[in-house]
Amino acid sequence: MCGIAGIVKKNILEEDFYRETLKNMTGSIIHRGPDDEGHEYFNNCFLGFRRLAIVDLSSDGHQPMYSDTRNECIVFNGEIYGYREFKKKLSDYSFQSNTDTEVILSLFRKYGTKLPQHLNGMFAFAIWNEKNQQLFCARDRFGEKPFYYATGKNGEFIFASEIKAILATGLVDEELNDEAIYHFLRHMYVGSQQSIYKNINVLPPAHQLIYKDGKIEIIQYWNFPRHQLSLSETEAVSEFKNLVERSVEKQLVADVKVGAFLSGGLDSGTLVALSSQKNENLTTLGFQYEGDWNEMPDARSIAGKYKTDHKEVALQTSEIPKTLIEVLKKLDEPLADTAILATYTICKEAAKNMTVVITGNAGDELFGGYKWYQKEKEILEKGSASSTLLFFYKAGSVISEKLGFEKSRQYFLDKVFRSKFPDIVSYQKGKVHNNFSHEEMSKLQKNDSKYEHTYAFDLNKNDLNTCMKMDLTNIIPGDYMVKDDRIAMMHSIELRTPFLDKDLVEFCSALPAEYKVNTSQTKIILRKAFGDLLTMNILNKKKQGFGAPIADWLKIPEMEELTENILGNPSSKIFGKLNFDEVQKQLNYNYKHWSLLVLGIWMEYH
Repeated sequence: MCGIAGIVKKNILEEDFYRETLKNMTGSIIHRGPDDEGHEYFNNCFLGFRRLAIVDLSSDGHQPMYSDTRNECIVFNGEIYGYREFKKKLSDYSFQSNTDTEVILSLFRKYGTKLPQHLNGMFAFAIWNEKNQQLFCARDRFGEKPFYYATGKNGEFIFASEIKAILATGLVDEELNDEAIYHFLRHMYVGSQQSIYKNINVLPPAHQLIYKDGKIEIIQYWNFPRHQLSLSETEAVSEFKNLVERSVEKQLVADVKVGAFLSGGLDSGTLVALSSQKNENLTTLGFQYEGDWNEMPDARSIAGKYKTDHKEVALQTSEIPKTLIEVLKKLDEPLADTAILATYTICKEAAKNMTVVITGNAGDELFGGYKWYQKEKEILEKGSASSTLLFFYKAGSVISEKLGFEKSRQYFLDKVFRSKFPDIVSYQKGKVHNNFSHEEMSKLQKNDSKYEHTYAFDLNKNDLNTCMKMDLTNIIPGDYMVKDDRIAMMHSIELRTPFLDKDLVEFCSALPAEYKVNTSQTKIILRKAFGDLLTMNILNKKKQGFGAPIADWLKIPEMEELTENILGNPSSKIFGKLNFDEVQKQLNYNYKHWSLLVLGIWMEYH
């Protein structure tokens, strides 16, 4: 994993200021690549690079890297899976290294701007074409690797892996984006199509960018398959099994030690089982929560079954406030995903003896692992309840709860949610991943800003796959991949996500939804394909997730003090954007309280 940076400006070579500026950029992201640094200077373009050596540990992996004609020069962050097979087919190119970086260059020579369509992996890169005086950039399909860009005060085109590198130029103002703050408080993360700063842009996943003659052209190069697959469940399970196994095998390729995170769930358990077959003496790491949140007994059962070198880490209650501040200081954007503390702690441990770690992210979104997919399945099967009877449904729910009739209460609750949301897309937008409502946001924000994620595919209200695609293109790149990339890079390690393999995603997104989830079971296809590799406890357990006991955390004395010092102080920076009195009404030891505190802490340090 690496960090990239660059500046394009006419006659930039004539101004000494920009050499120092580029070094400031790469210096700010040294954590992304402590093994090597490189800079290349053209008349109209400067490219910078920090390297974390994963494959080909020799100096042959040095970047920026030239093509065999020396007309093209690349800075690349990520991993291209199966690149060695690609290389065998490119006999007309004179390779000087055994790196995936040079394979990208050779494919660019062959396919030009259609290059990204041929890549399978996680990537963000920029290629300078000296003859055409053109910069070609692209980002992977699911936002695993970051790419930010901005226009500088003197008309410069500036890009980098992290926002801090762009700010290090001193050429871009740090003006906060009210729309991004709106999205953050609504969903607890900044949207995947914007940044927290008004003057800094993000290249969306599955998009490429061309910069030439002062103009920016952005196009989408990939989308989900349009048509559903027609195959039997037996055929689906067989192909699914093959695709997952191939993806794991490709992503285990590295010239450094590879480990795996093991949470005790279906996804990580499956990946550990498959990885251990290919990688002897696999090291697994788990995070231990207190009380009912602890999944380590199930993780230990898998570790024992496959004889992994299993390690566990925990975060003491007294360490939570300090760790939260430490993480938010380093993050370029606020992120209220409660798993940031566990991810930070476990990555810190992983960095002691490994450089690459396999994770089970995206399994829920691909295989139908969430309860809300089951709720949406009910909407499709039962239709929506009568909205005119909503008052009686609510009353019935309250009465049943007081009388202790749980089944009756669930019946009325079902009627309530189905009367509020007439179709699955409305339910997904109105219920899932939502924190503050539109109405609450209109009271909270001083500036009346609104923002909603846009989708580049048909929102078919009669297909459950629509909701899974919505999650794959919003929360995955906006939250989970941001969390994984930024926090792992803080510790100079690389996290890999086998379930985001291009071929596997395309297959799963086109698979009939009933092969993945129904009203009684989630992740049907995963269970049928790999259930024999897991333990009965894991197969039968309820979905838990990598969350946290948020109410308990907020009641820790030091956290109470943070709330008082930041959210109870009208002079805090957050109140330049939010209304003080409205914020006080939301401090109820819940996710709204948590997200406000996260934003408040982040703004104090940025």
